[in-house]
Amino acid sequence: MRQENELIRLDNVKVTYPAGTEALKDINLSVQKGEFMFVVGSSGSGKSTFIKTLLGEVKAASGRLLVAKHDLGRMKRRELPYYRRTLGVVFQEFRLLDDRNVYENVALAQRVIGVSSDKVRRNVMQMLEMVGLDERKRAYPKELSGGEQQRVAIARAMVNRPSILLADEPTGNLDPKNSWEIMNLLEEMNQLGTTVIVVTHNNEIVDKLKKRVVTLNKGEIINDEVQGGYIQ
Repeated sequence: MRQENELIRLDNVKVTYPAGTEALKDINLSVQKGEFMFVVGSSGSGKSTFIKTLLGEVKAASGRLLVAKHDLGRMKRRELPYYRRTLGVVFQEFRLLDDRNVYENVALAQRVIGVSSDKVRRNVMQMLEMVGLDERKRAYPKELSGGEQQRVAIARAMVNRPSILLADEPTGNLDPKNSWEIMNLLEEMNQLGTTVIVVTHNNEIVDKLKKRVVTLNKGEIINDEVQGGYIQ
C-alpha cells in the first residue's frame, strides 16, 4: 500500500520496564488508514504494552513511533492529553461515570474539547442511535447490562470522530451474544472509515472475522497475516 495511506508506523520500537523486562522487542509494524486489525497473544506477550505505547502511557526506550503524524518519541508530557483526545479508546471495564447518565457520559467527550451545546446534542444523539441506545439516554450505568455499557463506551469513544479506535479486550467481560454485538459495532465503525485495532484473547471471534491478525509472543511479532486466525 502507498505510504500516504499509512496511519501508524513503528520502526524498531523497544519498550523496557524499570525492572529490566523487555515488554516489546524491536517491533516493526505499519497500519494503513481504514484497516481492521487484531492483536493477539498469550498473557505476558506484550498486547497491553502495545496499546499503552500507542496511547503514550508507556514510552519506547528506542525506535520510532508515528501515530497520525504524531511522533510520540518527541512528544512533550503536556501534549499527551491533547493527543489522546484524537484517539477513540474502549476498555474491558467500560469505565463509565456512575453518576452520569448515558447521554452525559457520551457528551463529556465533546465538552472537554469545547464543542458547542447544539453540536453536542446532535452528535451525541447520532452516536446513541448508531449503537441502539437513543431511547436509553437517561439511564445510568448501573441500570444497563454489560453489553449496553460497552455500547455506551463505544459511542463515547467515537463521538469525536477519531481516525483511530483502540479496543483493549472489549468483549472480555461479555457473554458470547453481547460479544458479537460489540464486534459488529466495531465493524460498522471501521466501514465508516475508522482504523480499528482490537486486542483480544477471543479466538472464536478472531478466527471467524478473518481480519488482519498480528500475533505477539514475549514482546515480539511472530506472525502477521492479512486474513489471519488465532495462533495458540
